[in-house]
Formats: sequence, structure tokens, C-alpha cells
Amino acid sequence: MRLAVSLALFLSSLSLGAEKKASIRWTPLAEAAQSAPANGKYIFVDVYTDWCAYCKKLDATTYQAGSVIAELDKHFISVKLNAESDAEVIWKGRKTTARALSELWRVDGFPTLLFLNAKGEIIGSFSSYAEPDLMVRLLTYISSGARERKISFDNYLKGSS
Repeated sequence: MRLAVSLALFLSSLSLGAEKKASIRWTPLAEAAQSAPANGKYIFVDVYTDWCAYCKKLDATTYQAGSVIAELDKHFISVKLNAESDAEVIWKGRKTTARALSELWRVDGFPTLLFLNAKGEIIGSFSSYAEPDLMVRLLTYISSGARERKISFDNYLKGSS
């Protein structure tokens, strides 16, 4: 009897470990720009560098939170852009590099989180690390249209609490 119970517990622990954890689907920039209007979604761009400790903390903590994953999946198409990479990207039909695009977007601190509307226009940015709770607030601020209606983030938070 003990063997059967132990075997059942062992097998159930294996099946629990085999479940795939939800994660953010990172999309190439050109694909995000193309699909955002068709899907009625915003574009979220995480501009990072390989050496940035807070960028790594976003990956390890914030982007693992279920609430962040759910909000990004529901309202955004997510993109990662290495600001120091010379990898080719296509933006608005033109070939450029991730580095050049980061400079065009005037990103000078890392991480920088950019929020773009479906037309590819930057409608907001946040240049700092964001804990999961703050990230969800930033995402809902954008997805609610409050930013585009010219409501400040502080006033949005006062009204949503």
C-alpha cells in the first residue's frame, strides 16, 4: 500500500513539473508593428542592454509575474530591443539597427519601457525598473486609454485605487 501511495505521489509531482508556465511572447518589431493595428493592441517595447542589472531583474522577476504576463497578453504585443545591438530591425518599412532605432527614440537609460499605439507612435515611456505591481499599473494606464486622454499617471492612480 505504501509503495502504491509513494508511486502515485511521485507520478503526480512529475506531471505538475511538466506543466508549462505561462510566459511573455516576445515578437520581432516588424511583426509587432504589422499585427498591432489588426489586433487592436498597443506595442510594448523593452529597450535593454546586456550589462544592465535592472534589465535582468525585469526578466527574472517582473516578466515572470502572472499579472504582468496576463496584461501584456491581453492588450499588448511585446518586443525586446537590445539598444547596443547592430542587429537589423525593420521599422516602418525601413531597415535599420536596434542601436540606431534606440537612438532615434532617444533612449538613454536602461531599462526603458516604451508604449506605442497601434500606429507605432510612442505614447509613453518609463525609464526605470518596475516591480510587478507597478508594471501592471503602467500597463493598465496605457491600455485604458488614460494616457492618450491626457490623464496624468498620478491622477489615474488616484482614480483607480
